[in-house]
Amino acid sequence: MRTLLAVSIGKLLRLFIRIFRRGGGSAFPGLIASKIDPQLLIKAIASCPKGLVVISGSAGKSSTTSLLVKLLEAHSLKVFTNPSTANIKQGLFSAVLKEANLAGKINHDIAVLEWDEGHGAMLAEELNINLAIFTNVLSDQLDRFVDPELVTEKLAAIASASEQIVCNSDDKNLTQFAASHQRAIGFGLSDDLRSSDVAPKYALNFGQHPDIVRSVQVIADAGFQIAMGSERFKTPVQSPELALNYAAALAAASSLIELDATKVAATFSNTQGVFARNEQAQIMGRSVNLRLVQNPTSFQLNVDELPKDVAPLMLMAGSDIHDPSWLWTVDFSALKKVDVVAGFNAYELALRLSVAGVEVGEVLPEISEAARAFSKLDGENPTILFSADAMRRFRRHTQVAK
Repeated sequence: MRTLLAVSIGKLLRLFIRIFRRGGGSAFPGLIASKIDPQLLIKAIASCPKGLVVISGSAGKSSTTSLLVKLLEAHSLKVFTNPSTANIKQGLFSAVLKEANLAGKINHDIAVLEWDEGHGAMLAEELNINLAIFTNVLSDQLDRFVDPELVTEKLAAIASASEQIVCNSDDKNLTQFAASHQRAIGFGLSDDLRSSDVAPKYALNFGQHPDIVRSVQVIADAGFQIAMGSERFKTPVQSPELALNYAAALAAASSLIELDATKVAATFSNTQGVFARNEQAQIMGRSVNLRLVQNPTSFQLNVDELPKDVAPLMLMAGSDIHDPSWLWTVDFSALKKVDVVAGFNAYELALRLSVAGVEVGEVLPEISEAARAFSKLDGENPTILFSADAMRRFRRHTQVAK
């Protein structure tokens, strides 16, 4: 009875929000459903015959999740996932509400879920995990996590609750706990990339670096390719950080199913930006490139990826940036002009841009004013970089569905 009530009320709430508040509030129905039936998520996942796969880490979770889902779907599996990156408990409940019947069951073969690195250990206490994928540990969001060691502890707890794990073998923060797991496989950069200047930098750690054999590697060959055994798969990305997401997804998929090389190649060549990660969305009558930035690493990566002719450009720093001082660790010097700076921390971001020698157009903290000003600007490649809080407020204001 609890399940029936939770699903019924949750679905109705979800419908009303989609109708009357398009672009916002997707986690609220899940929060209500979780209060009515705390076991709903457990029941839904248990209805997937091939079990649960989770992806966590500081960065790369959404892209890795999306790639793994596409690989499994290309091999005819029906996958339950959380595509809007609602990766904490109430968001997962909301994802269940979208797919579940009134008995709380979901008609899928396997569940592949992105997990917030801060909430993952708690979720791991409740759910049986068949496979966990760990992307990296970065020195970021210190106001939230205090120290990267806390993130590592959370990920280690997920690992200990998982039957099998796949981890980035280049990151010693991960291999230090993965090395003791009975079923651990690795992915990472080839030896030459690993020792090069382009190799990603992970959270500082003075401990030993246990070796986890890399079953899948990123190699530099006409861009970046993914090597698994004798197979080579091209990627459309231009940085090793992004190529590692492909490697992680491939390593995980190979642990779950027998792969068809032709289907893998086709999947990799047809990938598109996931929710707010280099996503193209129709906003105010034109296609706009949306990029979520949550920490210094992702902000830097997105700034570096922007084309030279990007215009108009809007950067938005919301209230989720509790300590704006980390904005000063991002190198914005490659940007010529930012047309609009917006969000709760707009003035802090505008100051940082000015010191970096970047021309700043308008500074408009209010989302409505910023959206209106941005819509009037000319340019063939409109692009927005925003933090999570600014993203939610902007999508809600412009009624861009999640």
